[in-house]
Order: sequence, then C-alpha cells, then structure tokens
Amino acid sequence: MKLKTTLLAAATWCAVTATAQVIVTVDASQRGPKVSPTHYGIFYEDINHAADGGIYAELIRNRSFEDGRRFRAPADMEFWRTEGEGIKAQLIEPSKKVKLLNAAQGHALELTLDGTARPVCLVNEGFWGINAVQGREYKLSLWLKGQYKGNITAQLRSKDGSTVYATTQVQTIVSKDWNKVQARLKADANDPQAEFALVFDGKGTLDLDVVSLFPPTFRNRENGLRPDLMQMLYNMHPKFMRFPGGCFVEGEGTPDNAFRWERTIGPIEERPGHWNVNWGYRTTDGLGFHEYLQMAEDLGAKPLYVVNVGIWHGGETPYDKIQPWIDEALAALEYANGDVTTKYGAMRAKNGHPAPFNIEYLEIGNENNQPEQRGTSDHYYERFVQFKKAILAKYPNMHLIGDVAAWGTDDPTWDSDESVELLDEHYYRNPAWFANNFHKYDTYKRGGSKIYVGEYAVTQGFGNLGNMNAALGEAVYMQGMENNSDVVPMNSYAPIFVNENDARWRPDMIRFSSSSVMGTPSYYVQALMAQNIGTQVIKVVQDNPYDVTTLVPVTPKQSQCGFATWETQATFKLQGDLKVVNGEWAIMDNEVKQKTRRQQCVAVETKVYDSDHYTFTTRARKDGGAEGFIIVFNYVDQDNYCWVNFGGWGNTQHGIEQVVGGSKTQTAGKRGHIEQGRWYDVKVEVAGDNVKAWLDNELVFDTQLKRSTAEGIFSSATLDETTGEMIVKITNTSSVGTTARIDLKNFNASQARVIRLASAKGTDENTLQAPTHIYPVETSLSPQDNSVLVEVPAYSLNIVRVR
Repeated sequence: MKLKTTLLAAATWCAVTATAQVIVTVDASQRGPKVSPTHYGIFYEDINHAADGGIYAELIRNRSFEDGRRFRAPADMEFWRTEGEGIKAQLIEPSKKVKLLNAAQGHALELTLDGTARPVCLVNEGFWGINAVQGREYKLSLWLKGQYKGNITAQLRSKDGSTVYATTQVQTIVSKDWNKVQARLKADANDPQAEFALVFDGKGTLDLDVVSLFPPTFRNRENGLRPDLMQMLYNMHPKFMRFPGGCFVEGEGTPDNAFRWERTIGPIEERPGHWNVNWGYRTTDGLGFHEYLQMAEDLGAKPLYVVNVGIWHGGETPYDKIQPWIDEALAALEYANGDVTTKYGAMRAKNGHPAPFNIEYLEIGNENNQPEQRGTSDHYYERFVQFKKAILAKYPNMHLIGDVAAWGTDDPTWDSDESVELLDEHYYRNPAWFANNFHKYDTYKRGGSKIYVGEYAVTQGFGNLGNMNAALGEAVYMQGMENNSDVVPMNSYAPIFVNENDARWRPDMIRFSSSSVMGTPSYYVQALMAQNIGTQVIKVVQDNPYDVTTLVPVTPKQSQCGFATWETQATFKLQGDLKVVNGEWAIMDNEVKQKTRRQQCVAVETKVYDSDHYTFTTRARKDGGAEGFIIVFNYVDQDNYCWVNFGGWGNTQHGIEQVVGGSKTQTAGKRGHIEQGRWYDVKVEVAGDNVKAWLDNELVFDTQLKRSTAEGIFSSATLDETTGEMIVKITNTSSVGTTARIDLKNFNASQARVIRLASAKGTDENTLQAPTHIYPVETSLSPQDNSVLVEVPAYSLNIVRVR
C-alpha cells in the first residue's frame, strides 16, 4: 500500500511560511521513551450502519421480520415487498395457534399463495442494494414451515426484475415443523444495486423466518465480515480493538437497548437483536460478542471490551444495586478467557473457538463520568470501585480503564482516591486544536494513571467528508502522543465506518457503499502512523527561519458584537440594528429573540468597534432548550470570531471559544448553569488579547485569548530497532511548501525513502467517486554526508525512513 498522510514522534515544533530550508537534527544517542507496543489501535462502534449494512456481511435487510420504521413502532415488512396478484403477506406473532421458530423471534412472515397468478415473488432490497458480482457465490439459508405445493426459486436480479443474475432451486419439502433450508447462488453479472427474490409457482401457506444471504467473508468465517472493509482495517496494523462502543454500549430508553453480550452469541436465529436507539436503527446482533472477539483476533489486535456500569441514556440502575451488571461483565470475561471446563468457556468452544480469546483490557463504562450530567452519569466512582474489586479478584492482571469527563474541558481529571491504571480521554475538536496540542502531554505528571485517548477526531472544520486539514491536525496530535508514549500508551480514532446512505455522524475515516470503499485523508494518517511507528523516540532539534504565529494579531482592530444560541431559544436586549448571520431571529421592542433550537444561530449588531479595546453590555434570558445563551465578540466574519458561551455543554459549563479560519478552540472554561426565564446582566470587556466577562456583576472569566500555533512545520523521530531504520516525520500544516535537511548524528545513513501524503489544498477530500485523490506516494532519496534533503510540500505529511 502506498501510504499518505500522517506524522510521528519526537520533540519540537515551529511554524515556517517561507521557502527557507528547515534543518531537522536527529541524534540517535538522544533517546526518549520507548514507543508503547499498543500504539495504535482502533475503536469500533455500530454507528452509521457500521455493522448491519456494513462490515457484517449479511445482505438481507430485516432478515427476521423484526424491524419497524422507527423505535417502538410495530414490526412491519420494511425492506420487503411482494410482487404479483396471487400472493398475500402478513406478519405473525406467537400465540396458542402460532408457534414461532424459537423464543428469540418475535415475528415471522406468513405467505398465502392462491396459485392463480404464476409466478409471484417476495423481494428484499438489501442495504441500499445487494452487490452482485460476476462469478461470486452466495450462501442462502432460511427457515420455513407450512402447507405448500410447488417450486421455490431464489434469485439475485435487477431492481426492475427484468434481469436475473443468479438463480437456484430451493428445497420445497415443507412440513408443519420449522426446517432450515440452504442453497447457493452464483452470479453471472455485476450490479451493485441488485435485489434478492424468492419466486413461487405453487399454492398453499408458508411461514418464513431468518432469511439470510452471505457473500464470501474475510478468511471465510461463518457469519463473517465483509472482506474489503476488513482489509482496510487490517492494513492499519491495529494493536488493539476497542468494542462495542461508544454509546452503543449504553443504549437509550431502557436497559434492553444496551449491548447485552449473552443475547448476541450462538446461531443467528437464536439472537433477538435490539434497537440501536442511539444511532436510529435496529441491529440484528449478527455481529455479536463472539464475532467481535474473532474480528480482533483476525486483525492481530488485542480485544478491549467496554462494559456497561448500569447506565443507559435516560436512566440507570441504582449504584448500590448493580451486582447483575457486574455478573454480566464477569460472565463475558469467562466466555472470552475461561477454560473449556467453565460454563462460558464451554459455550465459546461450542461456538467454534476452544482456545481463549484472552481479553487483557477492560473499560468500565463509556463516558459515564460527566460532572452534573444525569442520564449518562451517576455515581461513577462508586460504580467503578465495585467493578474493579470484582474483576481484579478473578482476573488480577486485567488492565482496567476508567472514564473522565468527555466534554466541557480540555484537561479532564480523575477526582477519586481510588487508583486506576488508564484513563479514557475523548477529544472531538478542530484541526487547530489538535495541532496546538502537540505538546499536551509533555508536562503530564508521570508516575500516576496513564492516558488512553479512546476517541478523537476533527469534527469541526473538516469539510464535507473529512479533508486534508483535519488529517494533518490529527497527525500532529498523534506525533505528540507518540512522543509521550510513556504516559499515553494507547489511542484510537473515532468513528471508523459510515455507509454513505445513512450518515448519522461525520466525519468517519472509512466510507462505503454496497460495492465500494474509500479512506479519508484521516484514514491514511492512521494507517501511516501505525505502519511507521518505530520502537523508541529520538529527540529532535528543529531550526526554523521564523515563527509566523508571532506576526498574527489575535484581537482584530475592527470587529462587531452580537448574540448566539445553540439548541436553545433565548432573548437579548438590543442596542442597535441587527445583522442575521444564521437562524430565525425576531425583533420586538428593543429585544431580539431566537425562535428555533438549531445549533449555532448567530446575529451581530451592525455597530463596528474601531479598536481592540472596548466594552459590550447587554441583558440575556434563556427561554427554552438544552443550553443557555451566547455572547459574540471580536466578530469579523462567519469563520473568525469569539464568543462567551454561558450554560453550554448541556447547560453544565461556561466557556470562551475562539473561531479562527472556521476552526473553533476553547480558551477557558468553568462549571456553570443558566436558569430558564431569568434575565441576566452580561458584560464583556476586551483589552487587546485580554478578555473579561461578567454575569450579574460576578466576574466569570479573566483570561488571555490564545495565539494559534497550528500552522507550520512539526517534526519528530523514532528509531526502529528491529530494522535499524531511523523514521523521521515532518508535517506541514501550512499553505507554503519548503525543504527540510535532516542531519543525522551517531547514525550512518546509507539509503532513504520518503512516504508522502500531500494535497494542493487543505480543503481537498477523497470521495467514493475519486477515492485516491489524496493517497500515499513513496519516493527514493539519496543521503549525502549523513544528511537527507527532502521536499516538504504545503499540506503534507512526510515520513522519511533512513537505513
């Protein structure tokens, strides 16, 4: 694979915007920490149809007839239809007269065929089409019973039914008892939008359930995974795999919508499935606990299992009554790790894997330690202690991971005396934030808990699907984590997958349809980092002509002030004319009101402040919604402004945020809450780069705006002691290219090559139509006098490997 975007480890940064040469000195005798053997991992969650309709290879949608059109709606024939006048279909439920396949099934499909019109069809559209591939063989299975005389034919065909790509006869011996029928189909043409059809030419009544169609799978696993998507993960060389979430672990509404591992193992017809309420669709749980473990094993990754601590979105089991949840976690560990003589180890062996899977890492909860956030957090430390005690009593070598605040702060803390080995930090920010935090862990306290950055990604300023700016910001941050591998031994990007037909979250690093797949620039950064990791950090000294960030003012000489809301209705006292940027604002009696609850509704007063010293005062009131209200200042345009967010982050925090070039960075934050229906006096005072903000005459903030250190050259290095290669990584996040001279000391350079990911613009992206627009390219270099000269284009990641 020709890799492309990312950067790696070492020690210094500086910004360069001229074509002057950068000198990077790498002394092999100046050793830093050993690189953690768990750099880098992946985080898998069923979001955006990452499982059903994604990596789980099942091609039939609603195979068990349990899906409804929305949560808590009755099941229906969604994604199925009948064709022809002589066929009627209805869902049946268990009763005294109706015997379903088993207790796991809530419905089956009853077909009544009168034989008057022949043939008639039952058609499934698949997950936005079924990918028919010429020469590919498909495995069909279904359960049926009833009284029927005639033939049943299975087909892959075009949407309009005019062309049949594959056909086979299905066994037609039908009895009053349920029987499993299997067949194979082989396609003779290509069509990514094919459909599946069962064709009937007889008469009678048939009950159908669990209609399943599988293409070839990765490593030919039964009930397995889609090969092209698995190959994308395999190419990343992940050292661990965190699963099954994410919010998918917790569920929403009821505990039955959480991931309950024991309901997800065994034959697919014995899995009831559940509503993935968090992400808006039902899951078959065909990709279940066993398949997750097998997936990790096939990727060569250590499994990292996230357990539910008795909390789901919107509710919880009281923290002093969570023993059943602890027992559930212990049973899962016995299934994964237990000997075949144990109850659950024997169950694993029965399911085809006698050898233990060996879970070594376990996370206790997911984002369940959010201060003052009921519905996702409740007495987390008390829950953690109970889980820890029980797990370590049986598995004393288990690496346990605890939760810290996942939003509202850039510096989450563990506020308990209870010891914890690893802390899971989550950061969804903009490219500038990640580049600015290259040194985040340089001064992190050693000797205590270590950090697992379990979820991180650029989610602001990423463009449409994920652009080069996003990838390079992440690359710089990854360099910083690798430089501090002694305290940040693990990290994983999130999320991985998105089916292009149902994007619930953007961006995602791998995008796919029924027949194609592409990686975003962020994907190639992740892959390159993992493929060029080294075993020990080498310190770097970087010589730069000058640092452009010192030349850029923070507070503009001319700006405006105004108001904003985020998922909230609010009213503000108006002092002059108003310019609406976005949202639905209404003006009445010197008041301006935001009527919707959309995100990021902004309006500014037309008055221009011709100075970087000014004071803005107003009154504000929250009228309804999830958060408080926002005061805008230093407004230049939609991509450059600041605001004071009172009652943000679910009305739990106050914060000052800066937006520069469309990228938002939090400058300051503290706990705070806004009462609904109450008027507040607000004052913001700007004195150059100093900002003060008052709420009802109480000083809330007195802080300095931050200068951006995001644009420039970031360099780092590691030594690969297994190959004897020096790996030097140089990332250019700016719009100006340059050259770099790598001077090597205590290391004799004989050969060199550069693996480069570059793009003409930071806003460039890949698409399914142009999947390799941004793609890694490798070029040979010629060392001279123990130096290597390398081009460093604008918007590029350059990984130089020197023998």
